[in-house]
Amino acid sequence: MHALREQGARVGEVLEDLVPSSPQTADTTSWHVQPGDTVGDIAWSLMQQGVPGPVEEIARQIVQLNGLENPDLIIAGSTLTVPAPPSSPGTVAPSSPGAPSSPGTAAPSSPGAPSSPGTVAPSTPGATPPTAPGEMYPVPYINQITSEGTEDDWNRNSNCGPTTMAMILKGYGFGGGLSDGAFINQLANSIGMGAEGTGYVGIEQMATNMGLTSETHAGSDVSWIQQQLAAGNLVAVNGESSVMLANEQPPYASGNFSGGHWIAVTGMTPEGNFIVHDPSSTCRELTPEQLSRFLAEHHAGGFATAIHPPPGVSPAAPTAPTASAQGQHLESLRLAPGAWSLAETGFAGQGEHLLQLSEQYDVPVDLALAMLWKESQWGTTGLSHEHNNPGNLKFVGQEGAHEAFTSSGAAGSFAGWPTMEQGIEAYFKLLGTHYRDFIDSGDWQGLVYRYAPPSENDSARYLQQVYDYAAVVREHLGLE
Repeated sequence: MHALREQGARVGEVLEDLVPSSPQTADTTSWHVQPGDTVGDIAWSLMQQGVPGPVEEIARQIVQLNGLENPDLIIAGSTLTVPAPPSSPGTVAPSSPGAPSSPGTAAPSSPGAPSSPGTVAPSTPGATPPTAPGEMYPVPYINQITSEGTEDDWNRNSNCGPTTMAMILKGYGFGGGLSDGAFINQLANSIGMGAEGTGYVGIEQMATNMGLTSETHAGSDVSWIQQQLAAGNLVAVNGESSVMLANEQPPYASGNFSGGHWIAVTGMTPEGNFIVHDPSSTCRELTPEQLSRFLAEHHAGGFATAIHPPPGVSPAAPTAPTASAQGQHLESLRLAPGAWSLAETGFAGQGEHLLQLSEQYDVPVDLALAMLWKESQWGTTGLSHEHNNPGNLKFVGQEGAHEAFTSSGAAGSFAGWPTMEQGIEAYFKLLGTHYRDFIDSGDWQGLVYRYAPPSENDSARYLQQVYDYAAVVREHLGLE
């Protein structure tokens, strides 16, 4: 239902799947074929000049008007009959690079200016109240099948991409004066999207057409998405649609289909879950594990594209969940000499994140924090600090990690991560999986002697320090 095809698909392949129809009787004009022209390029340019309809429909008209047997083979120097743009009789020449009608240059109008074809006027920049706790912008919910307005009905089953972008962009203040359907259709037309849907290249192009910047991350590492939210960006995420349907309440309430599918990720709940706007299901919240699976089960491994807000538009709510009382207590916990609190160490601002990871991976927070103090003074010292590896984890090919450094007297090499958040989560994940039996049985000695073996450490001293530091954590957090 939400089939994904990259933007490089040939128009000829799309046309072969369409049922032929009679050529329209609208006015026509001539197009002088230039070297490198394709039917798709010509259709795109005509759409930008005002010819109505999506790119595929315009391309089909060109094929039928000229009796082309092979839409991928047109000869430079020849002349084609093409649909004429409104009020533009005569010969149509290819657009000059950089001209307003060039493909992919639908820049937003000035705030308050009337909308014109191919442009969308944003609302006056400025923060407005969020629509839900944990969200940073007033992102509306739009259903791709039943959106307000009918302009997008021709392609509603494949419109998850532009619908996701319409929700994000409306959260940023764009789309004023347009129905949801008209806005979705305009976004789809701005990249020449058809029934094949769009990949991340198309999502990035939609952002560019609105004058916004974006960046894409491949894979199932949801910590990158969390970092983008914390930076004030909204994120379009492409994964396997059946995972969303399985997480509806009740499951599969919206149907049972599979394929690549776009959703908007718009914030975090206080419990550490992701707030999502799925344009074709009732699912509104995913745990980190569920979002990771949504990405991982995509046929290409999943993609997340962060859309940066326009200048002058900023989050209307904190960029991270409000810390709980326990998280705030943890922020003030003093263990490292010379650091008055966690907020003055390499873990500044990580208090709530640490508690969430402790719960997520079922790792005692006192044990985890005591060992992190022993290993790197909470991310303040040594090569581990420089490489965002506060637990001094050995490199074994962990997702998102790279081989970062070695240490005399220690076998193998140590890992590094792009961010401290990733390094902290990798540490909790290791304890919660490979050290599961030790944790479940309460065997801290066995855990320490495996984590810091006597061949490389004074394991007995390490264990005593862990006991001492853990007692301080428990006292401070009221866990005694």
